[in-house]
Amino acid sequence: MRALWWEANDKKLSFVEDAVEPTVTKPDEVKVKVAFSGVCGSDFHFMGGEMGKFSTKPDGVVLGHEFSGIVVEVGTGVENIKVGDEVSVDPNFCCENCVWHEEKKPQFCERNVAVGVKQNGGWAEFCVVPNKLVYKLPETVSLDGGALAEPYSCVLRGWKLMDQLPMKTAKVLIQGAGIIGSMFACLFHVKGYNNVTICEPHEGRRNTCSGLGFGYDVIHPQELDLLMAGKDADTHGFDVIFDCTGNCKAVQKTISLARRGAFISMFGCCPAGEKIEIEPFQIYWKELKISGSFINPFCFEEAVGMLKILNEKNLLDLNKIGVKIFELSDFEAAFASLKRGDAAKAMFKM
Repeated sequence: MRALWWEANDKKLSFVEDAVEPTVTKPDEVKVKVAFSGVCGSDFHFMGGEMGKFSTKPDGVVLGHEFSGIVVEVGTGVENIKVGDEVSVDPNFCCENCVWHEEKKPQFCERNVAVGVKQNGGWAEFCVVPNKLVYKLPETVSLDGGALAEPYSCVLRGWKLMDQLPMKTAKVLIQGAGIIGSMFACLFHVKGYNNVTICEPHEGRRNTCSGLGFGYDVIHPQELDLLMAGKDADTHGFDVIFDCTGNCKAVQKTISLARRGAFISMFGCCPAGEKIEIEPFQIYWKELKISGSFINPFCFEEAVGMLKILNEKNLLDLNKIGVKIFELSDFEAAFASLKRGDAAKAMFKM
């Protein structure tokens, strides 16, 4: 079986053609022949050892936690999924025997053996996962679009953490026009928001976001500085800010851009251990609501349903949203394309 094998102890990712093909050994397991598997920004953090407690299995693992595929085998206890179903996989689950399960906060379970992190994932031709993680795709959603279910479930989680939805006239800022920034732009568009600014330094990604046709302002960070020059952010700042960059300097800047009463989501994954400086008075004075957003609890099923709506609006066209497809063996080219900003997202086609 072809796979990308990550050795955390050696910090080495290798393409192998003779990985052991997994088999169904438990009644509740499902074997998926992977069709498409995405590269997430957090994968780079995993490989860089920048995820703190949420690190990869140290003695080797197949990465890849965003993927779709076709079911080729099911355990004896599986009834809701059958061979031939086209599915997407939620990589996260709780041990269901801890305080976080009792408090309905499964994302905090420290025994979460996430697929593509703690156990073998989707950067391979086949993957075996528990049945409870497998979701059948709508008939109108293709397998390549289905591989976006996991990132969209995380985006939905960030959206739901707003304690109340902003008014439709709210000024919204999305920092970063990679795939997550584009997904947030799609979500705000579908929800009917028109006053949205997207800030991105890379011209290609700005062009991709502009090409979505939402009429949003897509600007360079320097233009953002000019936009705010001479204005009192207390009154003229942004009501909602989603930082999708994972860049500490960009995150720190959100405080100065926020209007009084604003909601700020530090959605992007800054490396563990890095720090920012914040003036606490501004949080007090502006009554800011600052939120993190970690993975996707209780959002995957809704995300799969939302794919159908996005597809109807032609927002699952991978070319349109800046996704580039690569062979698994071309992983170095895929990573380089992401780091250059040529692609909003890279995806492996098996």
